[in-house]
Amino acid sequence: MEQHFIKYIKNKIDANASTPLYLQLKNILDELIKNKTFKHGSVLPSERKLSEILGLSRVTIVKALAELTELNLVIKKHGKGTIINLPIDYNLSGGGFSSQLKQQGIVSNRWLVRELIANKHHQEYDIGSNQLIAKLKRVRLVDDIPVSIETTYIPEQFLPRPDLLEESLYEYWGQQGIDIDIQEYTLAIYRPTIEEADILEVSPTFPLIKIKLKTHNKCGDVIEYGSIICNTDYYHFKFNIKVEL
Repeated sequence: MEQHFIKYIKNKIDANASTPLYLQLKNILDELIKNKTFKHGSVLPSERKLSEILGLSRVTIVKALAELTELNLVIKKHGKGTIINLPIDYNLSGGGFSSQLKQQGIVSNRWLVRELIANKHHQEYDIGSNQLIAKLKRVRLVDDIPVSIETTYIPEQFLPRPDLLEESLYEYWGQQGIDIDIQEYTLAIYRPTIEEADILEVSPTFPLIKIKLKTHNKCGDVIEYGSIICNTDYYHFKFNIKVEL
């Protein structure tokens, strides 16, 4: 824990206040986590170390961390310790990555591919065999942390200049009057390649989630298909489903 964080916490704690010390510490850490002063995945010092550097009893530290664990703001992992837990909320039925996540952090892309290529999947996706398709491959980052690798194929008529796309594909489509109607998803546990593990800064044995998607417009055309490889430590998936009986 950096020295200025220690000083901040010490200055905020009031030994003469009526609020118990463990609740004061819990509230301070809650604030630091939710405003992303402490980043998701970062490791707190051990209970003994926190007790030493903050000048608080170990009982106070344990009770404060227990409160944060109840709120799911920290989790304990064997061999690692207490870890900040503030994953990305991502609703698969709630629109694009950029529009959802820009409220949760600074979203950016690291582009790997933006080009037109020959279509090799026309039989599977009912796209003309002579039609070129745009291939997009990018690393998605939130607060400069790589969280997913996205590979997307789009018929040329829906993205004629992939090299000019900078940010949100769905925002571009909205500007062009291209309406999304139906999206199909499949999810599976996935073990990354060496290259993918390196990009996402995980071990090659670390289990990821691979999402395959296919998007149709209101005319029924397939306008997008591809996959997203997600670091499961950084995603909290949600679904909205309307049930009809």
